[in-house]
Amino acid sequence: MIILAALGLIALFIPPLVQKSREGKRRVLLASQLRAALQNMVHALRIGVGFQQALAYVAEDGEMPLGVEWRRLLQSVNLGAPWSEALSELANRVDIPEMGWFVAAVQITQNTGGALAEVLETLSETLQERQILRDKVNALTAQGKASGFVLAALPFILLAALRVIVADLVRPMFTTVAGQGMIAGIMLSITAGGFLIWKIVNIKVDG
Repeated sequence: MIILAALGLIALFIPPLVQKSREGKRRVLLASQLRAALQNMVHALRIGVGFQQALAYVAEDGEMPLGVEWRRLLQSVNLGAPWSEALSELANRVDIPEMGWFVAAVQITQNTGGALAEVLETLSETLQERQILRDKVNALTAQGKASGFVLAALPFILLAALRVIVADLVRPMFTTVAGQGMIAGIMLSITAGGFLIWKIVNIKVDG
């Protein structure tokens, strides 16, 4: 009963962590797709294609989930929405800093009449540098993440081994209140330690 209560307490923290992990992966994917889209836009603009036509090329070839956002942007403009409004809605839907930079760059360039291709190329290079930094951070923290998993699993592996080797010695840990309390304490301690390790090695590159 004590062990089940500890498991229930631990389970309360799992969904938020899973959700946060999924959101982080989605942001990284969106940033990667945006970088590729910017490169395609730059190529189209340099051969003389207009911005809207360049967006159409990107929307046609874009993969999910960002591809559908490009199509929604073009649909809004085709239905009569001003570019500033359509771009602002895009930034709100794709809530990552990189998309905000893209929207700001396009809006400023449209207002000032600058060279959009050069601005987008610079932004694409910036996103590429951020991706390189993100990959380096992931490589440097991979050992810490692996160590966290090993340290979390080691007590349970040891307990299982003792259960096989000296079953009589381990049995009271499952059949007595004191033993179950010890296991519950170990589980909670491991969870707390794993969370601290995760916070240490989870270095944010995205601002």
